[in-house]
Amino acid sequence: MVYTRWAAYALMVLTLAPIGLALFYLIRSRRGSIYATRRSAAKRAALWLLISVIVLAVALLLLLVPPTVSDFVPVVTPSATPTATATAAPPPVRTPTPTSTPTAPPAATSTRRPTATPPPIPTATSGVVLPEDVLTPLPSAVPAPPEAKIELLALATEKDSNDEPVEPASEFPEGQHPVILFFHYTAMSDGAQVTFAYYRNDALMEDCTDTWLWGLAEDRDWGQTGWAALECNPPEGWEPGSYDIRVFIESRLQGTAQFVIAEP
Repeated sequence: MVYTRWAAYALMVLTLAPIGLALFYLIRSRRGSIYATRRSAAKRAALWLLISVIVLAVALLLLLVPPTVSDFVPVVTPSATPTATATAAPPPVRTPTPTSTPTAPPAATSTRRPTATPPPIPTATSGVVLPEDVLTPLPSAVPAPPEAKIELLALATEKDSNDEPVEPASEFPEGQHPVILFFHYTAMSDGAQVTFAYYRNDALMEDCTDTWLWGLAEDRDWGQTGWAALECNPPEGWEPGSYDIRVFIESRLQGTAQFVIAEP
């Protein structure tokens, strides 16, 4: 629309030229000395006046009724194209998974687990006579759970402030000093009969062998699961020889810890 207005203004300016020529020839038609010259000038004046009127009319038409682009350039109407409609897929069905049932933590233990190297794998020695208390249960003993277990861990002559073995070994000097057995126990119940039997050269040592009801002996209320230590120091001291410590729950052998008292 702006360009149309400028074109109209340009045409109006251009009309000045034919108007000027029309006036020029009109004056000559009045002042010419020859009739033929005056007649020719009058015709030319009329022609230029007509041209100026036409140009001025076009300019006014452009100002009053400005043409639009659609009058000269055909408008292309875009055809409707099908659009793909996204179909929401159904959400996946989640199958609930069973959740684990939290289990209660183990009961507090009497001592911390020893970090020492465990003793050799316990092996039973045939022909060794079992202690009489193992063969004859105590009158007040209650049956131990089938899953009850005692695992032998290490041997040492000392334990630190955390009740862990100091320099665990399987060979010790003779003389007066304790030999401490460190062990781990699980699923024990109060009143179950346990026996720690000591042997020297396959002979039972009655001074160290001990049988008691779990959880009922003084200073041995250790609970159902945990770590503990039991020591022995014979009145006459340790003499050179091969020793076994056999541990029983009722008559079930749990393991054998073997060590040697070396000769000086």
